[in-house]
Amino acid sequence: MQSLLEAGYQAYIVGGAVRDLLLGIQPGDFDIATDALPENTLAVCRSHNWKTVDKLGSNYGCVVAVVDHMAVEITTFRGEGYGSDAHRPEKVWYCATLQQDLSRRDFTVNAMAMDIDGNIYDYFGGKQDLKDKLLRTVGTAWQRYEEDALRMWRACRFVGQLGFTYVQTESLQQDFGQQHTPYYMPANFAFPVHRCSGLSLERVRKELDKLLLTENAGHGLMLLMATGLADTVCRVKENGSFTEIAILPELRHLVGLNQNTRFHCYDVWEHTLQAVDNSPRELTVRWALLLHDIGKGLPGIRCINKEGQPGDHGHEGKSAQMAETILKRLRYPEKFIREVVWLVAQHMRFAPMLITGHKTLLHWVRGEAASGQFRTRCDMEASFSRLVDVFLADMGATHAAKNPELMQAGRQLGQQVIAIAASFPVHTSDLAVCGKEILQVFPQHKDTGKLLHYLLQRIQSGNLINDKGTLLTALRKYLDKQQEDL
Repeated sequence: MQSLLEAGYQAYIVGGAVRDLLLGIQPGDFDIATDALPENTLAVCRSHNWKTVDKLGSNYGCVVAVVDHMAVEITTFRGEGYGSDAHRPEKVWYCATLQQDLSRRDFTVNAMAMDIDGNIYDYFGGKQDLKDKLLRTVGTAWQRYEEDALRMWRACRFVGQLGFTYVQTESLQQDFGQQHTPYYMPANFAFPVHRCSGLSLERVRKELDKLLLTENAGHGLMLLMATGLADTVCRVKENGSFTEIAILPELRHLVGLNQNTRFHCYDVWEHTLQAVDNSPRELTVRWALLLHDIGKGLPGIRCINKEGQPGDHGHEGKSAQMAETILKRLRYPEKFIREVVWLVAQHMRFAPMLITGHKTLLHWVRGEAASGQFRTRCDMEASFSRLVDVFLADMGATHAAKNPELMQAGRQLGQQVIAIAASFPVHTSDLAVCGKEILQVFPQHKDTGKLLHYLLQRIQSGNLINDKGTLLTALRKYLDKQQEDL
């Protein structure tokens, strides 16, 4: 900024960095707006021998400068015009003033600027909205979203990220959700969701992931559902043509879907939101919780008990099937899908074990170790640790949250299963004895791989413990018996 100023140009920090600084948050990156044209910005950067990347934003007046190992986007004041593309402007032109530049931005809290002395330039009420914890668009919401459909997704993400209430003056609709719950919306809003069909799957998925990782993800997801974004489609380009991809229509039936009031204080959708918010901000866990009850209420799953209360026996299996279909459709990596699906499929296993105890836990872990789901013991321990996070978040979104003793019993159960998983071998590399040690004791037996697999199977079947002396003794007996049989 100092270098641009010394060269006779204006320079301001703009966008999210200003918002974060005013909130007392360390910005993740910095964007600078200037009246310098890109070629002038490049000249300033070259005079200081700063590395630059100008082709990245050559059509948008953007130069990326790397200063002290930090990449900073420096963009010329500009205006934008939108056409058929749902995200990228059809034309861009340079404008003369900072206010004109800020007027094209999405939300008031992102449309402030700061000069080098710390003075704030706020033409659209962003500081007051920060104070009031409100998220509103610059100008008419419908117009902002018609211009760039990704802004609708960003609205949901910022609600989750900032913990703000979304407001807009137009298209006010009836309320949404269960009254007297944390996620109830006394007023809902209409979004031009049809514009999402022109967004790329990659961009939508990125916003979904960012939303799920926010501190108040449940509120952002509520806005996503209330405005109909979950029911929309985006697109992916394959073999030169676009294919429509449904985003999350499978979530819709969860809204207002009642549950057994003996255990539950929310409908399935708001229970899901509470479970997500209860969990660590880890993507695998949060996707698993978003989808963990998605099979509830469906034919063949929903039933009514003799007290007239609804139940969903076996929903975890149906939810796991649906989760796999959804994540494959959204093109997530195979390893990620496998992990999420396993978490969804297993999330109901803990509840009965609060009664049956350690022996059942051991039998469960033993079966999972031999299932082929995990590559090593460390993998299995990490997965069970995430599963405990899912279990406790799910449990904490029921009446159990008001029962400290029950929640503590759940935490203790989780600690037990993690300890078992941490000590249980999945691969021969997890054994307390290795091939080299076997050769030293039994030099005549060169096929150590076969012997190690024999020991692994014995441990996984519950007949041996993973102790070096015990394993070598068992191996001696095994080899002696083989010799006798010959």
